[in-house]
Formats: sequence, structure tokens, C-alpha cells
Amino acid sequence: MELDPRAREILAAICSEYIVTGDAIGSRALVKKNKMSESAATVRNVMADLEEQGLVQKAHSSAGRIPSESGLRFFVDRLMQVRDLSTDEQSDLRRRYQVNNVEFQELLRQVTRLLTDVSRQCALLLVPRSEHALLRRLEFVPLGSKRMIAVLLMSNGLVQNRVVDIAPSEFSDRELQQVHHYLNELCAGRELHDIRTIVAEQLADERTRYDQLRERALKLGAEATARPAEDEVVVGGQSKILEHPDPEVMRSLLRAIEGKQTVLRLLDHTIEANGIQVFIGAETQDETMRGCAVVASAYGGSNALGTIGVIGPSNMDYPRVLPAVDFAAGLLTDILGKE
Repeated sequence: MELDPRAREILAAICSEYIVTGDAIGSRALVKKNKMSESAATVRNVMADLEEQGLVQKAHSSAGRIPSESGLRFFVDRLMQVRDLSTDEQSDLRRRYQVNNVEFQELLRQVTRLLTDVSRQCALLLVPRSEHALLRRLEFVPLGSKRMIAVLLMSNGLVQNRVVDIAPSEFSDRELQQVHHYLNELCAGRELHDIRTIVAEQLADERTRYDQLRERALKLGAEATARPAEDEVVVGGQSKILEHPDPEVMRSLLRAIEGKQTVLRLLDHTIEANGIQVFIGAETQDETMRGCAVVASAYGGSNALGTIGVIGPSNMDYPRVLPAVDFAAGLLTDILGKE
């Protein structure tokens, strides 16, 4: 869709007003606020044309216009001016938040907090998926008399601890060392989904039946590398949602975070995409998220590890949010690349 310069200017002004106030604006107020050379009548005619094109719509409680979801998409893609964070601003953020020389989980929490503060929205972070990372080492540590903890050290720096329901007494110290050696020889340097396939094939191998220690080791490995029930999403700044004046939008955002399915799908889609992704209203493919938006970006470089972004109302401050998400994703990518 193409718009002439005057229509682009008026649509941009309507979107900017909606982002700042959340309210509709009429032609007279638009001319006055933006010091336009056109008359209110001319602007009103252009607004009518934009409405016919589905880019703006009338607000229920006002004669003015607000942007439609299509209008916001046009604004984000083609009209808004994004100012990237300066070098000084980036350095200041690195100093204000503890993002260096901290444990991995603390790093994720700090970057999520940083994004919340800079974007003024609720931040979301999809923890690096072990499915796409390589296993460096696997060890088992006794936990009481009935269980053990499987410690998985992944290539992305994530350390996973998983409880397995196999008694330590089933293995002598020497046998447990043999299990470690065998499983690491078999699994190290592979992705978890590949490991599950290999372990299943080895368990089905007839020769395994005649080697009890090997069979027990493989069963232990199968439990340790089983697919988790769901991916972990770190959420920061939920209080930002409670500040929204529209109760329906607020409820939609809270439901999306609590239910997680839509959020996980959008974050998962972003891993496979290039650059920052913006999902506005119906683009989330979730009817309950009308009036809401998600902005996200993958982090980790060419082999993306996870996703970071924000969820908020559809009139979020996109010129502020996009560079904030981009900075947070780049910050995580840089730090993880050095480890």
C-alpha cells in the first residue's frame, strides 16, 4: 500500500498521538498540535481516506480517529523514526546493571530487568533451549537414598539440574564413574534431541540386554535427557501491565502471560526469524490479544539460543521499545559469546 506524503504525515501524527495518550484525535487538534499547513477540512478529508483504506478508525467515545492494527503496522514498518541508544547510553546501562561476571540465571534476570526499565513494558525472556545446544558433560550426584540429580552442562553456558528417580545404591562408586565415562563418550558434543534418539537405539540393541551396567546407564541417560514439560520464560516488570488504564487490555495481557501458550509460540517463531519481530493484535493469532502487542528478537548470534522481548498494549512506544529490545538482545549475545 502506498500513501502520498500528506497522508503519511497525518497517519504518523495520529499514531504518535495514540502512542502518547491512547486517545483518538480530531482534525482540528491534529492541525494545531503538529502545526500543519493544511486546513482542518483538508486533514479531515485525508483522515476519511485513511479510514476507507483501513488504516484508521473512529473511537467509540470520540469523533476523532485512532490507528487500526493495520495503521500501526504501517507506522512501525514505514513511518516511525527509531533512535538507537548512543554509545554513552549503552555504557551507562552496562554500569547500572550487573551483567558481567555473574551466574547465568542472574544474567538473565538482570537483562530482563534492564529491558523492563528501558522499554517501560513487561519483559519476556525465553531461556536458551537445550534442544539447540550441545551437551558438554553429564554427571550424576546422589540425592538422598532414592534419587539422583543429573547435572547437564550445555555449550550455551546453561547448567541444568534434573532429578531422576533412580536410587544411588543401584551403583557402586566405581560403576557410577563407568556410567559417567560411557554416557559422555556416547553423548558429549550432541544436541539433546539427537541424544534421545541414540539412547533409544542403544536400548533397543539386542547386545544391551547382555550388559546390565550398560542397560542401567542408558536408562539413566534417558531420564536425564528427557524433554522437559515446557520451556521456561522469565517474566519481568509485570507491574507495568497493572498501570494500563484499559481493564480489558490489562486482563488480556495478564491472561497471555499466565497461559504462556501464545507467548511461547511468538517467542519460538522469533527464534527462526531474522531481526526484531513485531506482532500487533490479530497478528498474534490469538483473539484474546486484541489491543496487545509483542516485540521480540532472538539472541545468541547466527545459532540463536533464545528470545527476548516485551509484551504490552498495542499503543506501546514502538520508537522506544524497538531499540531497547535490540540492545538487550545484542547485550546477551555479546556476553554469551565471550563465555
